[in-house]
Amino acid sequence: MNYTTIMQDDEIKQNILKCSRCGLCQGVCPVYKETKNEKNNARGKLMQIWGLKKGDLALNSKILNNLDLCLNCGKCKLNCPSGVHTVEVFCKEKQLNTLGKFLNSAFIFNLKLSILGLFSFFKKTPKYKKESRILYFEGCIAKKLKKKLEIKGIKFKNGNFKCCAMPYLSKGRADVYKDFSYYNEKIIENADLVIFDCATCYSTVKNYSFKNPKNKDKLVFYTDFYKSTEFYSQKSITITYHLPCHLKNSGINIEEIENILNSIKNIKYKKMQNADDCCGFGGDFFIRHPKIAYLISMKKACNVINTNADIVLTSCPTCLWSLAFSMFINKIFRKNVKIPKVMDLNDFINRYCNIRIKQEKEINQDANMCKSLV
Repeated sequence: MNYTTIMQDDEIKQNILKCSRCGLCQGVCPVYKETKNEKNNARGKLMQIWGLKKGDLALNSKILNNLDLCLNCGKCKLNCPSGVHTVEVFCKEKQLNTLGKFLNSAFIFNLKLSILGLFSFFKKTPKYKKESRILYFEGCIAKKLKKKLEIKGIKFKNGNFKCCAMPYLSKGRADVYKDFSYYNEKIIENADLVIFDCATCYSTVKNYSFKNPKNKDKLVFYTDFYKSTEFYSQKSITITYHLPCHLKNSGINIEEIENILNSIKNIKYKKMQNADDCCGFGGDFFIRHPKIAYLISMKKACNVINTNADIVLTSCPTCLWSLAFSMFINKIFRKNVKIPKVMDLNDFINRYCNIRIKQEKEINQDANMCKSLV
């Protein structure tokens, strides 16, 4: 089941009935770990939706709030032994009135994003190669912050894609999601490869219901190019890594990233406890539910700080915000504790590491390798 395959009522019923009530979703849900409220985990949400379907429950603000208490991390789905498509059910069941649709429209979303432009007002818009069949999927946040993706030895073009549309889907705007996914696939159709540097964008686009299934094979995350590249750090540094939830959802696990980090000479990698636990921000979840987001982010911060690393790395713009925020709070209140610097993995490699520049023949071989990895 892909996100763009809109569930019908009978499919929702089938998924709800597939739930064995085992409760394994409790152990992995970051929200439930904080609230300890059965209504806030996947099992509880499914039961509430089923009650609404049968008419035993009437939709009210409490139920809507329970359904909204979701970081969209997908851990319940990944760990469900019955294979319940929990995320798809929740997205389908979010009901919006006219005002809700407006508040979650492209206009309002872009208005919110425009605030980020203040942080990059004096920065230049990144320039990429004008002609290339390797395209870069520039996420909304990267675009507003004018963040440039650089992979030494690889030349690519900005594909000028629309938003991956996860912010709309997670708010119940499946209509916008379908339009954007259709638009983006048309661009992907004419590319050899599409490179991502945002875990959420990568996971979302991989879940498109592609009209041409071969287009899915063109999608690669930038770390795929680092698997066969030789690195060495300019100075000795201790690092740790936070695995974004959506990177794990897309099939990239912590071991894959660790293999890259451990291969960098003059670098000491220390794995944090629960490296793949959610950092708590979940898009704008931290705005809607600040207390829960704060508690989750502080847990992650403790795990980061306990590694005694110089730098904590990740591969998601929202995770960067979350980690930067939690490190900032800890820096204020824990004066005698070493607080790691927060960086994107790609920025870290470009700033601290030397990379052997490959010849054109080797670059083409890497591109072919990336195709086979997805």
